[in-house]
Order: sequence, then structure tokens, then C-alpha cells
Amino acid sequence: MSYPRANFSAKLGSIVAHGLPAMGAFLLPTILVLASLWALWSVAIDCESTACPSPFSSLLDDRYSLRAVQFTLMQAVLSALLSTLFAIPLARALAHRSFPGRRLLLSLFGAPFILPVIVAVLGILAIWGNIGLINQILDGLGFAKFSIFGLTGILLAHVFFNLPLATRLFLQGWLAIPTEHWRLASQLDMDSKTIARHIEWPMLKERIPAVFALIFLLCITSFTVVLALGGGPKATTIELAIYQAIRFDFDLSRAALLALTQIVLCAGFALVARLATKDHDSGQSLGGLIQRPDLASKRRRILDGTIIAIAIIFLGLPLFAALLRGGLSLLQSPPVLIDLMAAILRSLLVAIGASLIMLAVALPLARLALHNQGLWKRVVELPGFAIMVAPPIAMGAGLFILLHNHVPVDDMALPLTALLNGLQSVPFALILLSPAMQQTHTNYHRLMNQLDLSGVSALRHIYWPLLRKPIGLSLGITAALSVGDLGVIALFGSPSEPTLPLYLYQQMGAYKIEQAYGTGLILTTMAFVLFLIFDRGVGGHDHSR
Repeated sequence: MSYPRANFSAKLGSIVAHGLPAMGAFLLPTILVLASLWALWSVAIDCESTACPSPFSSLLDDRYSLRAVQFTLMQAVLSALLSTLFAIPLARALAHRSFPGRRLLLSLFGAPFILPVIVAVLGILAIWGNIGLINQILDGLGFAKFSIFGLTGILLAHVFFNLPLATRLFLQGWLAIPTEHWRLASQLDMDSKTIARHIEWPMLKERIPAVFALIFLLCITSFTVVLALGGGPKATTIELAIYQAIRFDFDLSRAALLALTQIVLCAGFALVARLATKDHDSGQSLGGLIQRPDLASKRRRILDGTIIAIAIIFLGLPLFAALLRGGLSLLQSPPVLIDLMAAILRSLLVAIGASLIMLAVALPLARLALHNQGLWKRVVELPGFAIMVAPPIAMGAGLFILLHNHVPVDDMALPLTALLNGLQSVPFALILLSPAMQQTHTNYHRLMNQLDLSGVSALRHIYWPLLRKPIGLSLGITAALSVGDLGVIALFGSPSEPTLPLYLYQQMGAYKIEQAYGTGLILTTMAFVLFLIFDRGVGGHDHSR
């Protein structure tokens, strides 16, 4: 009976054995998440009666909060559904066709992930807004204009951001289908319907739940899109309601209740999605060219080309419009340098701080998981993934409740923003770092033992050369996302000392749209430059090809 206890003690002691970095990386996210949850719960159940009702029961009596929850779920479901449905034919067309610029197009599909959300919103407004290109064409043809603000704009923006992600995930599924399946389809002279039923649908039905769940979680925690395009109380999500409750009403009880509701929804949906999703195994492939019997028809080529062209126009026009109008704005009306440079400096501090925090947490967690397998590996990685079900706005609300009576929160806006952005990027970093570290350890641990390499020596001669690429990519993603973050800084920041995204949003609120486009171009440039500096500078060039 002592063995399980001894094994538990040994596993728990492994965290201590790896020193202060491992302990800090394990405890920091855990303590922050638990402290935020405790603060939210204590405020949500705050009442003097000994028979306090459940805090969630009061949600049913608050029509505003209940409407925010309902709208959040509705827009997230619709956004995920539209993004998933549109991505399937696009991924299928890209899997079918080889054309000049295909690799560049697939690379550009990652741009919306790095592009600051507020800049993309500006681009969408330039095309779909009240005085945008589409409405101008409709007006010229004699048709009535439509408003982008409200549910329509939110769905449009979410599809813009998530369609490339869903397409890349489905495209990986098509490319993972063994070549032998296509050869067999050619030998049996299968038509498109038969191929779709027996080859493509088995792959899709395994991946659709996972893609839908991922996009749903991204949309349920969307803040900037709803803040810019929500259009009023009827189009308010949980995160926007939390922001309004803290910054405008100072109703901490409502903010806590909404934050807890969001965490419960995210955690519950993530658990259900994980249980419903099966790992797909297409089998092993011997490689070779894909020979499909259903691609030779002219009708199929025209259909695939049309789908790809529509996607390029839909994704490319807003990006082109935002950058073009930003360049023209900077040439015609240069910004106020003092305010702009101060905002740029604050954003740089946030991005660099978030990147360092991400690395300080993710790298020790990945190393700690390396020495544990099975359930214990998931346990030691759990603090890094906790942020996925405790979104930054919800955690920010908890930290605000903890700190506002003790310290001036506005003065801590930049450190708190860097902290939450850094933790938000830890799951992405673990996905990149854990497999690379595992492969390095598997391939070289015997050599390190023979050469008696450990500690700094092993890090310098073995781990760093082989891990610098995923480390650089992780840093680049974190810096790019953090420099464009508007959600956390809007919750904590002072309007008189904004970061660049908040400065841009203030220009939009003051109807200085042309100046906002110029600021957006600068913000976009910063995001991509930071990404390249870390990805290429720290990560180095990929010489494997």
C-alpha cells in the first residue's frame, strides 16, 4: 500500500528536483488562475445571509447579463459553423490544385493570425463598412446599403480570422490521406460522389468536431471584434459586458459572475469537445503523386478556381485596403510623434515582457514534462494549458478584484497586460516546444550521458541548436499577438497612457478614421517586424531543406 504514496511523492518531488525555474513555471500559472477564481467566486457569492443562493441563479434575473450570455453563445456557434463550412470546399480546392503562388498563398493564410485584430477590423470597415467599397457599389447600382455593425459584422470578422485557420487544418487532413487510397480510386474509376463518401468524408467527420470546437472557443473569447463592431446592447458578449461592468459601472459583482460564467462555458465545452473528438489515423502511405480520376473535368477546374479566387478576394481586399489607406494617411497627415512614440514604447514593453514570461513558463514546463509520461505528463503541463479555459479577460477581472483595493491598477497596467498575454501564449509554445524537446532528448540523451553533458553544457551544445527554431517561433508569435492586444490593456490601462492598439481605438472613437489607418499601418509593421526578429533572428534560418 505504500507504493502509490511513494510514487506520488517521487513524482511530486521531481518538480522540486528540477530547481526554481520548474517550480516557478508550475506554480505561477496555477496560483494566478486559482487566485483569480477565488476572487471571482468570493465577490459573486458575497452576501450577508447564511443561506445565500447560488451566484449563477442571479444570472437568470439579470436580463442584460443573460442577453450577453445568449448572444455570446449564438455568435460563437454561428461563427464556428460558417468558418467550418466555408473552409471545407476551400481546403478541398487547394488540395486538388497546384498553381503558381500556391505556397505563398498558404503562407499568407497565416497573416490574420499575426495581424493585430483592430487593424483587420479597419480593413473590414474599408470594404464592408457604411462608406466601404461594397456599400458604394450597392448604392451605385440602386440597392439599399447594409450596416456592418451588430451580428453581421461580428460574423464577417470572425470568418475573416478563422477561415484561414480552419482551411489549414482541413488541408492537413486531405494531405494526410494515403496515396494508395487515391490510386485505388483511380483503378476503380470512382466519381466525385463516391470519392467524397468513401475517402474524404471519413477524414472530415473525424476533424470537423475539433475544428468547430477550436473556432468556437476562439469566438467565445473574442473581445476586440465585438468592441469595434458590436453595435450596442443587443450585440454584447460576455467579455464586453465584463469590461463595461468594471470600467464604466464598477459593478464588480456582475463582472465576477460573468467571468465565472465564461470560464464554466469554456471549460465545459472544451471537455465535451475533447471527449467527442477521436484521433484520426489514415494509415501509412508509401508516398507518390496523387492521381485523382475526378479532377480532369473542366467543370471541376472552374469550380476549384472560383472558390480559391473568392477566398483570395475575401481575405486579401481588407488587408490591402488597410495597408493602402494607412500608407496614404501617413503621407497626407503625419501623426503626432510624441503621443505616437510613447504608445509604441509601451507596446514594445508589453510585447517583450510577454515574450519573456512565456519563455520562462513554457520552457521549464516542457522540460519537466519530458521526464514524466502518461498522466503525470498531462499534470505538469496542465498549468500551461489552464489559460485556455480561463481567458485573459476573465483572469483580468479576478486580478482587478484582488488588486484594486491595495494598489493603483492603472499604474500596473503594462506589467499585468504583459503577464496575461505571456500566459495566454504558453499553450501555443508548449505545442511547439514539447515535441521538439522530446525528440531531442530521445535522439541525444545517450550521447549526453556518454559525454557527461548536463545543465548549461547540455543546453549550449545540444538543446539550444536544436530548439532555437521552435523557441524563436514561439517568441515571434507571442510578441506579435501581444503588441496588437487590445483586450487586457482596455481593462487595466489608463486612457492617458495608451498602448498603440488602445491609441488606435481612441482615434476610431474620436472619428479620426484616416489617422487610425496610419496608426494601423505602424502597428501592423511592428507586429510583423517583431515576429521576424524573433522567428528569424532567434530561431535562425531553416537549413533542413
